[in-house]
Amino acid sequence: MIGASVQKEVATLLRDRGRLLSLFAMPVAFIVVFGMMFKLGPDKPEKRPIAIWHAPADARGQQIQQALADSALFEPVLLGSADAVGRAVDDETYVAGLVVPPDFQPTAKPVVLYIDLTKEPAIRGPINGALIGLVMRALVPSGIAQPVFVATQMPPGAHPAPDEISSFQITVPGNAVLFAFFISMAVAITFAHERHTGTWRRMLAAPVSRWRMLIGKLVPYFLISLVQVAFLFGLGAGVFGMKVAGSVTALVVLTASVSLCSVSFGLFVASFGGTERQIGSTVPIAILVMGLLGGCMFPRMFMPGIMKTIGLGVPHSWALDGYYAVLIKSGTTVATIAPELAALLAFAAGFALLGLWRFRFER
Repeated sequence: MIGASVQKEVATLLRDRGRLLSLFAMPVAFIVVFGMMFKLGPDKPEKRPIAIWHAPADARGQQIQQALADSALFEPVLLGSADAVGRAVDDETYVAGLVVPPDFQPTAKPVVLYIDLTKEPAIRGPINGALIGLVMRALVPSGIAQPVFVATQMPPGAHPAPDEISSFQITVPGNAVLFAFFISMAVAITFAHERHTGTWRRMLAAPVSRWRMLIGKLVPYFLISLVQVAFLFGLGAGVFGMKVAGSVTALVVLTASVSLCSVSFGLFVASFGGTERQIGSTVPIAILVMGLLGGCMFPRMFMPGIMKTIGLGVPHSWALDGYYAVLIKSGTTVATIAPELAALLAFAAGFALLGLWRFRFER
């Protein structure tokens, strides 16, 4: 039953050129356009918050903090320890951080800059240069003409990914997740079409249990979604030079979770009924809004904090956080992205349960 259903749905898809374009050709076009045009690290007029730590009575640390506050570029945020600065930069709460050691010496104990060394030079360079200039200016009154300033990354091994992150490592997963959820529209339209043509009623009369029938309709689209995402990531790696810094197994498990979530969302949408035209006019809007909130169109790493929090309400944001970890951070494993996987599976279970609760076989 399931094998025959898979063959039928794949054959139907291959005959539907419009759907093939929307699932495979359109995301490639988006990836190319955004990858070529989108610049990571857009200019922002507001001050960037910079984490800083120095001993409470350290005059030089206070001078550096004041120099940052007086600048038009940065807003210093004093944290409780040097390790806290490193962790805050690593989890991208702050774009950079400064640590002024209590026993500061220009050559032996320099000021330390924590910054993501995997970011493109176009992003990292201006921040690095501006902070060096401000630190040197702040320390000149102390008689230090050229303080040694060391850029590092904390904690060790958290971001030792590719030397440079290309824009395609951002746009490929973003568009892959966005268009993966368009499979949900295909699922809903298939149910609507078969109800309209009477095919669904004939299937109900067959000597097959209803849960097998439902699974047989959903499994093909799960497999198609896997092929779609695999195609996009394969294209990203083979053509656009996208690198996978973490575990390939983690990438596969994450992709399977995304596909499961998108197909479950399709069942949820199908449970509302409606005609093919109604589904085609409303579902794409919902998918695009979810993608926008989740960071598919504008990377989450550049979103304001409030938007990042709001984005957690859609599965796209969890998927992208997982993909960024796998693509950018070396050493990323399935265990590393366990929170993202758990969230995606929770969304999938929620969509599936709501869809089953609402689904009417005799509609």
